[in-house]
Amino acid sequence: MVDSVRELRFLQRLALMAASTLDPRALMDRVIAETTETAKTDVCSIYLLEPDGEALLLTATNGLSQAGVGRVRLRVGEGITGWAAAERRPIVVTDVRSEPRFRWLHGVDQARFVSMCSVPIISGDRLVGVLNVQTDDLREFTEADVGLLAAIAAQVAGALERSELQTRLQSRVVELHRSEEINRRFSELILTRAGMAAICTGIELHAGAAVAIYDEEGERLGWSTAGALPERLSGFDDLTPREDDLTVMPVRAGRDLLGWLAVAPAEVDVDATRRLAIEHGVTVLALELVRRRTSAETEERLRGDLLEELLATRLSPVDAGRLARRAARLGLRIRGPVWALVVEPDDPATEALLDRPGVRRRIVRGLSDLVAADGGLAVNRGAGVVLLIPGDPSLEQIERVARSAILVATARAGGASMTAGISSGPGDAADLHRLASEARHAVRVSQRSGGRDAVAAYRRLGVDRLLFEVGDIERLVVFVEEFIGPLLRHGERGPAAAPLLDTLAALVAESWNLRAASRRLTVHINTLLYRIRKIEELTDRRLDDADDRLAMALALRARVMIDHSDQSSDDDPEESEISDPYRELPDAPTLVEVGAGPESDDDDRHR
Repeated sequence: MVDSVRELRFLQRLALMAASTLDPRALMDRVIAETTETAKTDVCSIYLLEPDGEALLLTATNGLSQAGVGRVRLRVGEGITGWAAAERRPIVVTDVRSEPRFRWLHGVDQARFVSMCSVPIISGDRLVGVLNVQTDDLREFTEADVGLLAAIAAQVAGALERSELQTRLQSRVVELHRSEEINRRFSELILTRAGMAAICTGIELHAGAAVAIYDEEGERLGWSTAGALPERLSGFDDLTPREDDLTVMPVRAGRDLLGWLAVAPAEVDVDATRRLAIEHGVTVLALELVRRRTSAETEERLRGDLLEELLATRLSPVDAGRLARRAARLGLRIRGPVWALVVEPDDPATEALLDRPGVRRRIVRGLSDLVAADGGLAVNRGAGVVLLIPGDPSLEQIERVARSAILVATARAGGASMTAGISSGPGDAADLHRLASEARHAVRVSQRSGGRDAVAAYRRLGVDRLLFEVGDIERLVVFVEEFIGPLLRHGERGPAAAPLLDTLAALVAESWNLRAASRRLTVHINTLLYRIRKIEELTDRRLDDADDRLAMALALRARVMIDHSDQSSDDDPEESEISDPYRELPDAPTLVEVGAGPESDDDDRHR
């Protein structure tokens, strides 16, 4: 009766103690001390389940070695303690020396403890830990003993649950205060437009590590500690950069990727603060990037509208000067004289690629960087980009810039095909319309002649320039038919037919030098003379007539332009279809090959 009263009073004290204290360490110290006395045992120990749920950690004891507290672990199911945890029921062992499941813990257990009772500490359906008692003498733990220990374990479970809940609540309150403070500081940076460098410095202050912000291509835009992070992110895989030892997070506005935030490893353990700083930092940086992008796009649109007016309309010097001054106030300074250089896609596939989000912006940015050192400008216009290059460089120098522009544009567009056209020369603001038209004209002529990834200078176009001015392709078709149509149909007869079209092209290429043309064709001079007579017979033209020679040479070149114009129409269904009876025939040699032959005696020329 006395023991029952003592046990009841102990359980009452334990309930009051569990309700009044939230210090789990103090609670466990009191529990093991009074449990030892009340249960009449020699040692009491408490093992708590670790967060991973895989092991039990010795947390408190009054009889085992204190060196094991906080260090000794038993897997769930290991030893008698782990057995009780795995089974979730009390385990009684009268003599641990004869129990094969007993796990001897070197440096912790003592040989004098022989009897043992392990009771799981359970809260609801969740295992919290195990309560152990041990005795020096052999002891048969009764059902009442096990019931007392189970009641103690239940009180401990409830107290630990309340303590853990309180700890989590306190941690959450601290985290909310910290989050509010970080948000307040970052909001001040946004409201004061402190800039990305200041935002990055604020993130570093709370995250405990250097940070940097990069654009969507991995180019660094701002950073906290100079030199701490690379100038460019590398190793993009599925549009996500992979950087060793860096935390890289996307900065987005909805689905639109604005850039990347990279954070170096922290030197101290500040995981909670670090996470909050990064989360808030990403949001604030997104706002800053959106603000900057909106501002840049507005300015670019205003500059583009002004430049469009200069490029699209033939203006008087007075009106052109007025627009140039307005553009200068927006940072678009047009200092004459300037060359016009146009970079445009070669095919509909490349044009569609340029319409993807961000691609054209990357191209304009890359081309701006290319010409910025010399005071040049790059502005998005139509299907391509217009570059204005100031000063008075030579055409050869501008052609080198054009080749570099193609490399930059195709690299930024993922290997697309683009052609650069160059104006006939430099001019002032009033000439921009003409200069841009010339550069675009050069691109069109190059593309219609089959050029791709080419540099086309208006000054070097030659006769192609005149042919291109014939806007109606049907007129060129009629012209070709009139002068070389019979030769084209003659070639349709098959391999046995004399290659009259190739013969005419060889004569043009060799400036009508018969010996040179026969060598080019690898035929005897008599064979060549026979073919010439056949050409004159079929076309009713005289190849010793200067006008007929010029017209037939132009017809050969026009045929090439018709072929490529027709191919462009096939690629783009929106282009008008042009009937071309020569599409299936091989291309004739072009006028690019024309030049004086090695022999130029009058006797060797056809009269």
